[in-house]
Amino acid sequence: PVLEVVGISALSDKGITAVDDVSFTLREGEILVIAGVSGNGQQELAEVLAGLREMEQGKVILQGIDVSQASTLERWQNGLGYIPAERVHVGSIGDFSLVENVAMNYYFDDDFTHRGIIDFGEMRKLTDALIAQYNVATPSADTKGKALSGGNLQKLILARVLSRKPRLVIANLPTQGLDIGATEFVRNQLMEAKKDMAGILLISEDLDEVLSLSDWVAPIYEGEFMDIIPGDEAKRENVGAMMAGIRLEEVET
Repeated sequence: PVLEVVGISALSDKGITAVDDVSFTLREGEILVIAGVSGNGQQELAEVLAGLREMEQGKVILQGIDVSQASTLERWQNGLGYIPAERVHVGSIGDFSLVENVAMNYYFDDDFTHRGIIDFGEMRKLTDALIAQYNVATPSADTKGKALSGGNLQKLILARVLSRKPRLVIANLPTQGLDIGATEFVRNQLMEAKKDMAGILLISEDLDEVLSLSDWVAPIYEGEFMDIIPGDEAKRENVGAMMAGIRLEEVET
């Protein structure tokens, strides 16, 4: 197992239960898709796992280590990669250059810092390499993040996260708002990470994406997993019904 989640509960920003006693296991080389309509607790669950939101109860075990009380940085250092749903205000800093945006996932790495100071020469080399590898359309690595299109900004975020070879990737709505080409690129990169034996926790509202990428599907409704279904057994009508709060036995009858 890459990730073991045991009885997690968490509150929303309004103090209402958003995640209600969720448990699951994600193994290396598998994609577990949390399928749900926006506002059913998937955002809060992603933030809990990334260390960005406190949980009321439960445990998060990452690569065999209990990180329930660990900081986001400690989780990154233990193999977590997080791709947030909001790429503009959370996943990047618009007034920072692409070099500086990449540095947000490398500033703690000894290969790119010396006595706490970022080596921007090395960081620029890395950024140039990632721009080329991930086909980011930009005049240069000095371009500000806010100058990129949504698709190219998402490519940069993917490059920054996946280039660290995380063992767990949390991808929250990674293709939302992208055109067909960028969507296909993002999905292919997630599949490549799977081939590298990362565990992928994908949060999606797109049933086509859910059914095409999943090894396991967990429909979520009002903060609870309705079931966890093998991807090859997941049917569109059943998953869609559970996303609306109808349990499988009710669907079948």
